[in-house]
Amino acid sequence: MATDRIKTDPGFQPVMLAGVLGAGAPGIKFATDPNSPFRDGYSIAGEEAALAAFIQAGASEDDPLFDRYVELEDRKEQFQKMQAERRDRRGADAVVTNSEAQGIDDLGPLTNEGVDQMTIHTIEAHRLFQGRSGEPEKRLNAIIGGKRVASSLRNLWVLTSRDNPYADWALVRHEYGISQVQESLRTQIAKAEELLESQRKRGLSLSIVQSARPMTLNLGFRSPYGYAISMLIVDYDYFVRIQKTLQRKNLLSDEQARAVLSAMSRAILGVFYGTARFDKWLGRPEIRELSRSDWFSADPEAAKRIQFVVSTFGAVPAQIYKAEVKPSHSRRLINISEAERALLQQVGDQLQQAQEHGSDASASTGPEATATAD
Repeated sequence: MATDRIKTDPGFQPVMLAGVLGAGAPGIKFATDPNSPFRDGYSIAGEEAALAAFIQAGASEDDPLFDRYVELEDRKEQFQKMQAERRDRRGADAVVTNSEAQGIDDLGPLTNEGVDQMTIHTIEAHRLFQGRSGEPEKRLNAIIGGKRVASSLRNLWVLTSRDNPYADWALVRHEYGISQVQESLRTQIAKAEELLESQRKRGLSLSIVQSARPMTLNLGFRSPYGYAISMLIVDYDYFVRIQKTLQRKNLLSDEQARAVLSAMSRAILGVFYGTARFDKWLGRPEIRELSRSDWFSADPEAAKRIQFVVSTFGAVPAQIYKAEVKPSHSRRLINISEAERALLQQVGDQLQQAQEHGSDASASTGPEATATAD
């Protein structure tokens, strides 16, 4: 047998056999790491660094370091086997059989158990969701709709995967604007409900108007922000219904009802247009590669991208650039070195200083700040 031949070889050293059999060779010192996959803490990276000159010189068998080199090669082989076994077992616990572990491959993706739907009662809410195309002959301008804005939000959401700070900023701005709108919606709805409740206490129960044929729309959004739009639309739909209830039942004049409905739709559309504008310019082919690393890159194309977005939107707020303020949903999964992280922090600090001193390099300082160019 091979082991018998080794044992009868005059040049055989027990320490080498220990390495071949996978145990730490007695008397050999080695680098350790608390995160080592080996029980004795053996560090492959540490040993590769310690033996680098020896290996580069040819790893002579006559050198005292040769035993450490043999141990290193053996540990690397062991580690590869450990990795292969973990892959085969899909990272499952040791008590799980291989067949059970590999069953994870048959697990399908998550899907909806039914169709997501939204029911709308008012023409105003339907128009706000669907938008309106322009009609030049009737001098009717196009009106952006929630469905289109949901698409813009998805595009911006995808851009966050490129570590694009302006996509982050656009989403934060959108969330802030919509939160302000929704707060206003809640306030107006609460006031209207109080009016109806006061009438009920006097003995007059008034029902809230609804459509005789409400429209149910199937939803198929591919980002969380699409569903946020649908939540806004149904809130607005209920707001319109309750305002029209007050109008029809003599608790608001026609002029008062028109004014409150018009003010709310303008507030919503203001947020919609701002979001769509970010999508329009950040989605340009020459700008799509924009990322935080552009701010410390020597690439002339990176400089052009920065010049364009700063001239179009103003300087990105430092809190956004440093990711101290982040959108609720993001695809930003970044793995950077400590040196790169330090550079990002340095750029963010420079932006912060520029904002504090009111220089042109920082045209806006908060998520609610509007873009500076048309």
